[in-house]
Amino acid sequence: MIQKSSILIPSDKSGVQIVKVFHLYKGFSRKIAYFGDFVKVSVKDVKIGSVLLKKAKPKSLVIRTKNQIYKNDGCSIKFFINNSILLKKRTTSFGKRMYGPILKNIKRKKLIASFSKIL
Repeated sequence: MIQKSSILIPSDKSGVQIVKVFHLYKGFSRKIAYFGDFVKVSVKDVKIGSVLLKKAKPKSLVIRTKNQIYKNDGCSIKFFINNSILLKKRTTSFGKRMYGPILKNIKRKKLIASFSKIL
């Protein structure tokens, strides 16, 4: 469950280390975003030579959350960290490589295919 002012760790190689959520898409009264939702974030910490600067406001896709995701067969999946992918447009990301696991439930196959490597 991602709320406003939640801290996310980007899992692509864009050079950004920490981002903070300040807007949730899909409705004006939305309080919580889940796995696979778009959020608007503010960049808080970057590495030297990064594509983005501090205080930049890119769109982001939540790909891993701390709360459990239940499947139809009865098993559940839980991650230790909230992760996201920073986006330029709807299907292109700032980083060319992504690290960590990603679930098959993501409906945006074009986005996953745009990465050259998944580490």
